[in-house]
Amino acid sequence: MAGIEYNPVTGEVTAVNHVRGRALDGGTDQKVGFMSVLIGGCCCKDNVILREVRLRFIREQLLYDIKNYAYVEHDIMPETNGLPGAINHARHQTADIGEEGNVDRVSRVLTLVMSEVVDMLYPYTKEAPVEEEVDDVLQVPISYEMLMRVPDTMSRTTIHYLCNLIHEYMVCRVLADWLLITNPQAASAWQLRAEAAKTEINSAKNQRRGPMVRKMYPF
Repeated sequence: MAGIEYNPVTGEVTAVNHVRGRALDGGTDQKVGFMSVLIGGCCCKDNVILREVRLRFIREQLLYDIKNYAYVEHDIMPETNGLPGAINHARHQTADIGEEGNVDRVSRVLTLVMSEVVDMLYPYTKEAPVEEEVDDVLQVPISYEMLMRVPDTMSRTTIHYLCNLIHEYMVCRVLADWLLITNPQAASAWQLRAEAAKTEINSAKNQRRGPMVRKMYPF
């Protein structure tokens, strides 16, 4: 499948060829940066041309942001507040979000949030039901992916905007969840940021169907 791959970190746009997610040259389909967008493949439904878009969010880059922000929260927490031992322990736990054991909770929340985002982007993410066994085994993938079928009129800039919003949403949701355990007073701020990103995701999905065109006249 021919398509275009966009790297939002470097700003590079590369033409690629894919067959069922693998490169035609036999190599693996590797991405650089915290997310990637693969646009390609067309189909038609109800006289509307649909294009397949695969969004991929690299776990390592999500964890990079999560751990950085958690360290900042740890750094600004007071060291003493009547109970210095308890406060210092909470500070260390905040910073240790990515450590062994703690990171399992992060993995659970990332999987949950990705499922929520896929459901949020319905009907673009609609998939036919299949017979499969579903369990609650902890998943630690290299990347989190979703396949969307969007109208051919949807702007590419909107898709890239969605990608950035979803990354932000995933990071904020994880931080809100973890801080609810270690520093509840700070958790509300991250939850508000997550809700703001969620609102923008829904807005982009429901309202932005094509490139923005600036009028040539003031009224």
